[in-house]
Formats: sequence, C-alpha cells, structure tokens
Amino acid sequence: MVEFDRSAFISKFQEEAQDLLQRLNEGVITLESTPDDRPLIDQLMRDAHTIKGSSRMVGLIEISDVAHWLEDIMVKVRDKELAYTPDMTDTFFEALDAIVYLTDNAGVNVGDALDLAGLKERLAALAEVPEPAEPPKTARAKAALAKAAKAEAAAPAGAAIAEESASEVDDFDADGEPELGSPASSAIDARATQRDSELKSKNAQTIRIRTSQVDSLLNVISEVVIAQIKTEQRTHDVRAIQRGANDAWQSWVRVKSALSSAVSPELAEALADDMAALDELLSATRRDIAGFAKEHSDDSSRTSVVVGDLQELGMGLRMLPANTIFQAFPRAIRDLSKQFNKEIELIIEGGETELDKKVLEEINDPLVHIMRNAVDHGIEDPAVRVAAGKPATGTITMAARQEGDRIVIEIADDGAGIDPDRIREAAVRKGYLTEAEAKSTSDREARYMIFEAGFSTAAIITEISGRGVGMDVVREFVVEKLKGSLDVDSEPGRGTTFRLTIPLTLAIIRALLLRVGTQVYALPTGSIEETLRIDPSDILKVEGREVIRRQRRTIPLVRLSEILGVPADPPLNKVPIATIGYSGHRMGFIVDSFVGEQQIVIKTLGTHLAKVDNVAGVTILGAGEVVPILNVPDLMNNARTRSGQRVGRVEHVERAGSRKILICEDSFTTRELERSIFEAAGYDVETANDGAQGLKKLREGLKVEAVVTDVQMPNMTGFELTRAIKNDPLLERIPVIIVTSLERDEEKAEGVQAGADAYITKSVFNQDTLLDTVERLIR
Repeated sequence: MVEFDRSAFISKFQEEAQDLLQRLNEGVITLESTPDDRPLIDQLMRDAHTIKGSSRMVGLIEISDVAHWLEDIMVKVRDKELAYTPDMTDTFFEALDAIVYLTDNAGVNVGDALDLAGLKERLAALAEVPEPAEPPKTARAKAALAKAAKAEAAAPAGAAIAEESASEVDDFDADGEPELGSPASSAIDARATQRDSELKSKNAQTIRIRTSQVDSLLNVISEVVIAQIKTEQRTHDVRAIQRGANDAWQSWVRVKSALSSAVSPELAEALADDMAALDELLSATRRDIAGFAKEHSDDSSRTSVVVGDLQELGMGLRMLPANTIFQAFPRAIRDLSKQFNKEIELIIEGGETELDKKVLEEINDPLVHIMRNAVDHGIEDPAVRVAAGKPATGTITMAARQEGDRIVIEIADDGAGIDPDRIREAAVRKGYLTEAEAKSTSDREARYMIFEAGFSTAAIITEISGRGVGMDVVREFVVEKLKGSLDVDSEPGRGTTFRLTIPLTLAIIRALLLRVGTQVYALPTGSIEETLRIDPSDILKVEGREVIRRQRRTIPLVRLSEILGVPADPPLNKVPIATIGYSGHRMGFIVDSFVGEQQIVIKTLGTHLAKVDNVAGVTILGAGEVVPILNVPDLMNNARTRSGQRVGRVEHVERAGSRKILICEDSFTTRELERSIFEAAGYDVETANDGAQGLKKLREGLKVEAVVTDVQMPNMTGFELTRAIKNDPLLERIPVIIVTSLERDEEKAEGVQAGADAYITKSVFNQDTLLDTVERLIR
C-alpha cells in the first residue's frame, strides 16, 4: 500500500477553505434576514460539506468535525425540522471562527485555545428539535399525496397526474429514501448526473495558478511594454532621418541648379553623368528611407495594438472585484455594532468594480481601520442619535468606482463628524502644535491631523482605540505604498466621508516628467493638484519665504533642486511649478521645465537599495533613459521642514533620572507580575495594597510618573482612587491606567467618567500593551 504525505496537501486545503469560509460568513449574514432562502441554505450546506470532506481527506479531523456539526444543523433547517432564528447566528460565527483558527494553524488547536467540546455542546443544543418532527418520508410522501389529492379534485383531467403522484408515494422506503430502481430513484439519479455534468463543464472553464506565476508573466509583459515604448521612440527617430534626407535632397537640388549656371557648358556636360547618377542615388535613398519609415511606422502601430491588448489581458489576470474584500465587512460591522452597543446598517455599492489583486491586498487594512473608526468614533449611540433627530440606526456606506486609470473608494457615515476645534485642542495638549500654530490651522488642515502618527482625540486609551495608530496606517498604505491620495470631508453632526483614490494597478501609473538640471524625474500624477507657468513677479515673499496665491490660498514654494540636492538651470521667463497635495497640506515645487505626461512602468530599486530618500523607484523611457520616480511623502516632509513648517510631534526631551510607577493592586500575584514588568523595563516601582493606601502615599509626597490601579479593591476602589487623583490640583496631571477584569461597556464608561487616562482589560492584557500605554502617557 502506497503511503502519501497528507501534509503536502494542507496548503491547498487552506487556499480552498479561504473562499468557502468567506462565502459561509457572507451567507450566514444574509440568512439572518432571509431564513427561508432555500437556495442559500443549499449553498451553505455544500460549502460546509466541502470543507468537511476536504479537511478529512488531509487529516484535519477537528475541522471536519466542526463542519459536520454545522452541516447537521443546516440539514434540519433545510428540511424544515428546525427554524433558523437570528440568535443562532453568533454560534454559527463561533463555529466558522473555530474553522478559520484551525485552518490557519494546520488543524492544531494550539494550547487548547478553542473550547471545541463546549462548541459542540452549543451546536448540539441548536440542533435540538423542539417537537418530534415527522420523518422525512412522511413529509415527502405527504407532499406527493397532496399533489395526488389535488389532481383527483381536478379529475378527469388530473387523473393521470393523480395516478402518477400516488405512485410517487410508493417509491419511497421507510426511511424516506427512494426505492432502488423506482421511477423516483431513476429521476433523482438522472438529475444528479446532469448536475455532475454541469459541474464538470463549469470546472473545465477555470484553472488555479499561483500568483507568483502571474507576477512573472506580468514582469515579462512590462519588459515588452518598455520595448514597445522604445520602438515608438525609434519611429520618431526614423521620421527625423526621413526629414533630414528630404532636406538633403532640397539642398542638392539647389546646388545642382547653381552648378548648372556657374560652370561652362563643357564642364557641365562632363559632370552630367555623375550628377545624374547622384540624382538617382539620392532619389533611391529618399524612396528607401520613406518606404522603411512607413513600414516601420505601420509595424509599430500594429505591434502597439497587440502589446496594448497583451498588457490589458495580462493586467486582467490580476483583477478581482472589490467585493472580494468588501463582503468581509458585513460580518465585521455586525460584530463591532454588538461590541459598541450601536445599531448600524452597512450599504455596499460598486462591489463589482475590479482592481489589481495587490492593490486589494494593500487596501484591506486601511479599510478595516476606517470602518472601525466610523463605528467607534463616528456613529453615535442610538439614544444620542434619536436626541439629535437622527434615526437610531446609523448608516455606513462603502462604495467603489473607477475613474479613468484610478479607483475611488468612499467610506461615508452619518455620524457625529470630526470637530476641528477638538482636534486643535488635542494637538496642543499632545504637543503636535503650539497655541499660535493651532489658531492659524484651517479646519481642513486640522482634520488631516488625525493621520499623524500617534495622534488621537480619544478621551481614554483602550485595547481597541486611542493609540493613534489606525489612521496613521491608512495614510501609510494609501499614500506611501499605493501612491494614491487621501481626502476627508466632514461636517460636525452630519457625518464624515473618507475618499481613497488609488491606482488601478501598481505596475503601471501615469506620471508627469519634469527636468531639474540635466536629470529627468517622474512625479506620480495622482498627487499633483495642478501645474503652472507663472511670471516671477507673481512669487511673493511672506516672512522671508516664497509663496504664491491660488484661489485665495497661500501656497509655500520650494525649489525641487534644493530638496534633491542637485544643480538647477538658470531661471526662465516663466517659472514652472507643480503643486502637490498631501495630508491636507499643499506645496509648490519649482522645477526647470516640464517634459510631458505619460504612462510609466514602475521598477523597484532592488533589495540593495531598500530606501533612497525622495525616490520611490525608477522607470525606463523610450530612449532607454533611466528616470527616478519621486517619493511624494518624502518630498513633502522635506519641503515642509525646509519651509519652516513643523512635521509631526515635537521631539520629546528625555527626563533625567529614574521613572517611578505606583501600582495599586490587592492581588499579590497581579501586583508582583506588574512590578516585574515595569522593573524589567527600567522603572522604579512603588506598590500599595488598595486605593486608600496608594492615595495616602501620593498625598504624603510620593513622586510618580503614573499610577496603575485595579478597580475592585478593599477600602477604596480604583474608580474612587482615580476621581481623588483627578480632583486634587497637586495630583491631577498624573496619568492613571486602570487594569481590571471589568469589561462591560458601562464599567469602561465609569472609568472614563472617573478621569482615567487608559483602561486595559485583563482578558487581553499583555506586557507590551501595558508598557506602550504608560510610555505614551508619560512622554
């Protein structure tokens, strides 16, 4: 007997299960609102059955068991023995999450992280039928009898049907299955054969290939595109040679005419044969060049069409509908809504819009952060919405559309909106702006502060929000990695719209070619707001810096040559300027000249040049010239620094001496655990057994950087201790971090009301979270 290595097939199962689990998650969401959707139930059963069978084949028995339990329930729902109700959804999702976890870990329940026995009990409880149901035979036979009775009632026309229906009743055995060889059995077999045939036919139309193979193919296609661009450049060169030949012919005609009148008849006769031969040679050369130029141009045009089709088809191999990631969000929004006790409807539009798989992969994380932000900070609590005259249920719309060679994704909510005054206050409080800078910051610039690393307006840090990480990730992925642009519109009380404009593909983009000195550079057009050629007198001086006025706005100017550190040409009569918008800021870059705009193929810098300041990659032009592609975030940060604007938060000055933390905790184990964490990180630690003892130490003059406290303690709770600290003018600036097992929202709300600066629940506690939170609060 030949043994085979099942482990080699686990990766294939993981790949297959990903699509099936995605469809099961989407199906359960839909089933919640349409519990009698028979085609949907059949689809869910097939997907669960496929997972069950495939996982068992590769030896992942626990996955197979969970899928089997799910399938059992769906069978009963399909057969009307069990009614699907919304309260079953959570357990379904728990089972699907368990399959996802086991799939990701090759079927291993690492550290018994999953309570599979408990899950089985909960699924078994769901599968319990409230009342004895009729056996399948009864149900199916009754259906046949009802059909027969109806036919009899319509006799004589229905006599034949009644007889047929009556025979159907006899075709089933005691278990409700068709008798072997009966007409019913034959009909079922025929239908099954037809389905199998249809399935095989469908399968034959698609194949699975590795993305690395597609990437290799696209890399070859990009080389073909570059070769075609060079060929088109050669066509222009040949046309120039043809024009030169024509000019030479015209010159020769003039010389020949002059010679005819300037020389004697004898000499003219002597030169006649040579001049005729030269005439014929030049004429033949002109005809040859013209013919070659025409054939080359025709060949180039035909090749260009073919290469264009090849490029389009090649790119199409990587194109996937936006729904590939959009359909994961109904489940996520449902879970987040329950977590935050909010009522939210998610509307998805334009899910069929296609974009590059790599773009889809990169855009997923930004969308997750924006959606989480919309649920946490955007949509208000139902009571607040009703009081504001809004529907209790908030709405989030996620829409995608194609505009030229770019994709626009909008996430809009009808929530509280972004208050620019609140952002200015937080920016001053956290050291991002001075009071004077905050006053001169426009509402638009203030809204873009949310994309600064570490910036947050949250009143308290929790394990979910308040760390200022999420929106920073959005900016990093959309602008820096995808070379797209990011806009945010918001109106307090009316809602917020995030607009992500990203390239259709990461392989080819449109770029403005511009020259500084002797070097040509490519600037992605997605970040360019406008290009100008202005009179030098239109450049103004404000506080010693060059600016221009455009549409009632003042735009700072910098010379690109100074940012790049390269020599520039002497200024011309008109000054070429490219204005760039980035994270709410606009900047004008003075260049030597604009060369033109065209599609370019992006080439990476290679592993040996992982990071070059101001350069994101290179491209190759038709003449073979290698052109650097400018990195917009680098340019803007360097330009803002040069123009005197602050970039990011004020650098923190490390305080001399040791840092001390006060831990108030009645549990000896937890207290010593927290002590060891802080001491290992270089802190001095003072402890107290309860809130009252901790407060007494503080009022006796104990100097600490922060207080870490439990809630449930004798003598004085953590909430009482927090209120006492925040109400004491001598202690109110000490950050208080609550670490507790109290996880309910009302308990977190009480912590916020008490004045806590951070709230960490022990169920998700880890030392990195604790240290990171303290570091953020005390620096």
